[in-house]
Amino acid sequence: MFSAWLWYLELCPQLFGFPVAIRGAVHHPEVTMAALAASWSWVRMNSTTLISVALTFGSLVAPIHVHAHEVEHKDQIASEVLLQASQSWKGDKYQYPQGTPLITVKTVVFQPGAKSKPHSHDMPGAALIQEGELLCQVPTTGLSKLFVKGDVLPTTFKNDLHTCENKGSVVAKALVFYAGAVGLPTSYYIQK
Repeated sequence: MFSAWLWYLELCPQLFGFPVAIRGAVHHPEVTMAALAASWSWVRMNSTTLISVALTFGSLVAPIHVHAHEVEHKDQIASEVLLQASQSWKGDKYQYPQGTPLITVKTVVFQPGAKSKPHSHDMPGAALIQEGELLCQVPTTGLSKLFVKGDVLPTTFKNDLHTCENKGSVVAKALVFYAGAVGLPTSYYIQK
């Protein structure tokens, strides 16, 4: 691209009488600052002509090809694994349910002091705590774990029912993903 502009700087003075200092600046760095300043004043006064010349002769310049490996797209896309799990946060081994696969994504919001009914899930899942904190407990075993904003957890799977409670003073919000099957509810509320 720079070489194309040098071509304009060399061609345009010959065609349109630009001051010689511009031509000299291209190949002769010893051109004085005063001469360049005078040339720049002339260019500013005739900027419409310069733009017209650039647009007119722009189609005559050979296209510049940029290869994909020369263009850098640093930091435009980033990927980070937040969770990979083959079992739940309490140790249940995951198995996919039978039937036609169905992915479900939902938001669950807990007001301060809210507590879910004891429940579990017949499918693998994951939850991202977006706001607040949740205390998850298994009443039959006494196992509990506190999850806070930014935590990603593998949801429980079958076996013991659990509860989730917002013990904080602000709303708790979780984004939950389930890998289930058509006709299968994401949660159940009786011990199997």
